[in-house]
Amino acid sequence: MTPFSKRIIAPLFLFVALAFANTVHAQTDRLYRNDGEAVIGKVKDITKNEIVMTVGGREQSFPSSDVRRLLFQGDPAELTRGRELVMDGQYDQAFDELKQLDMGKLPREFMKADAQFYLVLSQGEMSLAGQGDLNKSTADAIEFAKNNSDSWHFYPAMRLLGDLAKALGNYEKAAQFYGYLRNSPSRSLQIESVYQGGVVKVAEGDLEGAESDLSKVAGLKPNSPEEKRLQTLAKAAIAVVNAKKGQGDDAIKMVNDLIKNLNPTDTQTAATIYNAQGESYAALGDDEGALLAYLHTQLMYSMHAAEHAEALKKLAELWTKVGKPDRAAQARGELQQRYPGLSG
Repeated sequence: MTPFSKRIIAPLFLFVALAFANTVHAQTDRLYRNDGEAVIGKVKDITKNEIVMTVGGREQSFPSSDVRRLLFQGDPAELTRGRELVMDGQYDQAFDELKQLDMGKLPREFMKADAQFYLVLSQGEMSLAGQGDLNKSTADAIEFAKNNSDSWHFYPAMRLLGDLAKALGNYEKAAQFYGYLRNSPSRSLQIESVYQGGVVKVAEGDLEGAESDLSKVAGLKPNSPEEKRLQTLAKAAIAVVNAKKGQGDDAIKMVNDLIKNLNPTDTQTAATIYNAQGESYAALGDDEGALLAYLHTQLMYSMHAAEHAEALKKLAELWTKVGKPDRAAQARGELQQRYPGLSG
């Protein structure tokens, strides 16, 4: 190689290397879709409905409802660990990690909103499991939603607020919060809005209104596993409506059909169905059948706080009715120990 060639090639090589390095450095945000696909690029914009990234020099848009998580360049360790713990449902540990963050020092607004949401979500889920203050969790979630009304976490925040309002017995507010899901472009969130509205009406005692809403979900043709799950939950809720209307036989037949076709990996839906079976048997005056159903939830699905707590409450009542106060005391003791905020 001649000296002239070296003078030409060396600067050219340096230019290419620097350009490559800058490209790699710019593409350090990571978006993970619900199907597991990872996209590496730079987050350019976020709204409640979509996330825009620059990927390989070109902009790409991703519906927010299709995104499982975002990782940002420069995420502090507490946020990285907290986010992963939330994904695993370890809300108490996630809260411990995230509360160590100094939100004001986070370098990007996107990152700050992410950290604030996961902190609010962790606190809210702990309260729903009887391990926190429902009113404080509600106030903090409302504050997040007000300050981040165009966050990609907006609709999950509305779902959380609906859950909190329902747990507090504020059914009017619960219906309002769940109603926001209907504004999403996501079909599954729109369906969830109708389903949750029906569940709220069951809690209010509006059985006719509940059946109308739930039947819309139960009768749909699902286009995704999530829509199939919502359809199954709607059918379980309709069984509860039938039981409350005195149609216990219809309710039992419906839940038994659901049990035959359970998705073994969806344990939370299974717990909901067994609780619906318990309520259906109770409506028929079959206390032993109801006991067996709720015991199934207690023994098999204790990882799901709301469903497990409901089963324990019912078991305490049923054990008393069948003349076994020691078993009733055990159920009440477990309820008070595991879910102190739900045992009242």
